[in-house]
Amino acid sequence: MGNKTMQKYILVLFLLASSAIFAAVDPISSQRLELKPGWNLVTLTRPITSESAERFLALQPMKLDADNKCYVRCTSEDDIKVGVGYWIFSKTAQPPIDLVHDQSQTTWVTATLTQGWNLIGVANNSNWMIQATDIWQWLNDKFQRISKEELTIGEAYWVKQ
Repeated sequence: MGNKTMQKYILVLFLLASSAIFAAVDPISSQRLELKPGWNLVTLTRPITSESAERFLALQPMKLDADNKCYVRCTSEDDIKVGVGYWIFSKTAQPPIDLVHDQSQTTWVTATLTQGWNLIGVANNSNWMIQATDIWQWLNDKFQRISKEELTIGEAYWVKQ
């Protein structure tokens, strides 16, 4: 084997080994919130880190308290659940907010539908869509009815079961 052929062989092996190492490292996964001026209806797609939870709570999210039929402001990490619908008000357009997923959590509970109306979102492992009979999306400062095929991960909806 000639010197040039050996160099090419070593280079190919190096590139293959490098790509295998790169493929074995998971990039940090995150969810990007893009808040428009006015009310935004969002959900978390999977658990987030404590630092991201603090960033999310600083946005003063509100969730539905179905038992008391009112909205409540989320004030602690315990108030943050995957798949719950959250209202966030923004006076102005915000730069995108990246919420880092907690990679140590490989399983989690996602919000499910209860009888009646629900403020619920589409998360990574949501399956409530099967039971939904009526879905409304907040878009351009008003609600509009949509089909199950129009649902988007990371967004929340008013849903009737």
